[in-house]
Amino acid sequence: ALSRQMPCLPTWPLYQGNREALGWALDGAARSIQFIGAGAFLSTSLLRMAKEAAGCETEPPPGETVISECNETIYGIKPSSLLTTYTMVVGVASSAMLPLMGAVIDYTRHRLLVGRIVSFVFTICILPTIFLNESNWFAIAVLQVVISFVGWAQTAVTYAYLPELTDDELLLGEWTKSFTIWQFISMVLFLAAVIGSVSVAGKDGDDLLTSQIAMSVAFAVNAILLPYVWVFLFEKRQPLHQLPEERSLWTIGFVQLYNTSKHIAKNYRSLKWFYISIAFSDAGIQALATVAITYLTDQLQFTARENGVAILLMLVGSIPGGVVSNFCSRRLDPIRSSQLALVLLIVATGLFAIFATGPDQYSRTYVLAFVWGIGVGWKWTCDRLLASSVIPEGQDTELMGVFLFSGQCLSWMPPLVFTAINESGVSQRIGVASLDVYLVISLFGYCFMGTYTKAREEVNRGTVYASRDPMADAETTGPKKANAKDIEELEAAPDITDVEQCTNDPTPGVGIIGSP
Repeated sequence: ALSRQMPCLPTWPLYQGNREALGWALDGAARSIQFIGAGAFLSTSLLRMAKEAAGCETEPPPGETVISECNETIYGIKPSSLLTTYTMVVGVASSAMLPLMGAVIDYTRHRLLVGRIVSFVFTICILPTIFLNESNWFAIAVLQVVISFVGWAQTAVTYAYLPELTDDELLLGEWTKSFTIWQFISMVLFLAAVIGSVSVAGKDGDDLLTSQIAMSVAFAVNAILLPYVWVFLFEKRQPLHQLPEERSLWTIGFVQLYNTSKHIAKNYRSLKWFYISIAFSDAGIQALATVAITYLTDQLQFTARENGVAILLMLVGSIPGGVVSNFCSRRLDPIRSSQLALVLLIVATGLFAIFATGPDQYSRTYVLAFVWGIGVGWKWTCDRLLASSVIPEGQDTELMGVFLFSGQCLSWMPPLVFTAINESGVSQRIGVASLDVYLVISLFGYCFMGTYTKAREEVNRGTVYASRDPMADAETTGPKKANAKDIEELEAAPDITDVEQCTNDPTPGVGIIGSP
């Protein structure tokens, strides 16, 4: 194998010489750059070109600051429904694809081969997006659907390696934190470089040039990193299970998902409600980027650079979000911390729908984008802990697939609802506010989970957090007021991310259009 030609790197400082851990970090950083480039810059250009093709105004008339509402259609839909429509298609297709990818991972020895193929296709498909123009914008929009779908396939293969990187739980937690940090740094540097370059060149309002620069950088990064990762760093794997003779590879993934879900529903009440909550919260959060980019571009008249600034602030906001998550999870528990994060997201989304009403509202938009970042960073940090700590031991790889599927299975619903609202002529502000419905349902799901202590007891697992959680103990030992000693012990507990075993979205703080 080509990967065996690489040195063993026994003294390499990164990840203790573990080549697959280094590969995981580089793969995640490369994909994150592409998805955030497409979401922040390419999508803005596609939306403007769709409006131009439909014969709608893209600039305000002389002496005015507001662009008139576009009620024309292109390919049967309003231009403002373009992004949410193809996000809906990606959501349905990727949800159907994940069980099949899980079957390939579990029942064949072709994991590495599939990873190499999808990473190659993913990289090649980025190249044409550099040459976006008025004559090929619809073909590029269709291609973006393909890129997002292939990106989800690659994500499924990559995530299968995560629990296998090491048997040391704490070390895996440290590496998981490192992966998130590197992905965050790569996205921030990418956004800063693109925004800075167009600003220095005096092309702030040139959406097409901004998109071309962004996708050129994204292609270069992926063309360099992904071949190196999948040829030299990731290794082959043998099948995890033997495929039953009476089963087909095309259907076994769906059968296994159904059986696992039925088993969870019957035996693990807290885990069941956790996955239900993830399905609704991730649907709302992932749709946030699509809906926000559409609303910012169509209603607030933001340029690609200004959209990039908003997403950059969301990413920056995820840093204090992670800190707040850590603090609240220690003082309360991860379930209650998740509930507070959802409340913040519900309030921020509602305020955006109420107060972001027209052009030139940069300050309030950027403030709310930063608050969104806090909420999403807070929520997903809690999700990572819960996803690894309320599952039965020995089923990490299997339930990794269930966790990914839960986060994707309803991703088509919010874009569908927004598109229906937009096509019916109702204000897009109502469409933005509709995202709160999914977050509220998720909030109720967390309420039905019960306490963190009981959730751990259901799967026969102990934890330093549950054993040191004076609030959760009150349910089993009677009311108890936390004293100074309790608080000191709780604060001395290790960081919650030290027991992470999986991550949700590789893009902390923002779900980019159609992306994993």
